[in-house]
Amino acid sequence: MNTGHNKKTERRKNEQLARRKAIIKAAREVFFAKGFMSATIDEIADRCGLAKGTIYLYFKSKEELYISVMAEGMQRLRKEFEVLKKRPPGGNEFVESAFMAYYHFFKRNRKYFRIMFLSSQPDMRSRVPEEALRGCMEAARECLGIVRDLVQEGIEAGCYRKVDAWAVANILWATINGIIMAYEQDPIYREEIVGMELEQMLLQSLDLALEGLRLKK
Repeated sequence: MNTGHNKKTERRKNEQLARRKAIIKAAREVFFAKGFMSATIDEIADRCGLAKGTIYLYFKSKEELYISVMAEGMQRLRKEFEVLKKRPPGGNEFVESAFMAYYHFFKRNRKYFRIMFLSSQPDMRSRVPEEALRGCMEAARECLGIVRDLVQEGIEAGCYRKVDAWAVANILWATINGIIMAYEQDPIYREEIVGMELEQMLLQSLDLALEGLRLKK
């Protein structure tokens, strides 16, 4: 058994993983401070104390690094949603719990959402390898799966109509993302057209969604 070789290989893998995490952390700080367009790989390299060439050994482009920061945000959101699966049985706040968990995550992580919204643009995604996007897509699917399960619980508990739970999960996801995106990216829309706070708008949209879901007694 080549124990020494195995230990060296394991140590090298750990070092590479630690370096990758350090690069993503530095990128997150630079992107949060300057945005995608103004940030440079040189600044990210300086922030984590690595040579610019080393950054490119791990990430082929600034776009790929940006998507990796987005993936980090999506994984954090997934963990928040995982908590919903452990909530005690009983009660009838199925969809409400997911909707509000998403909103509270947004309030604590606004800058991640700005990255998520820009990363969803087709021109950004077209410049990023498919494997770099896979982590984001898997985390999003897992979150949607939890929402689907909550809708299904509501149906089985006799609180919601018999609907396609997966379709409802996607509709709710698109609704909350669309509202947040409109408020974050267009101050004129927020201040002069809608004239209400984001939380108020989200609560009203949730109320409308629930009105359509609830089983009429």
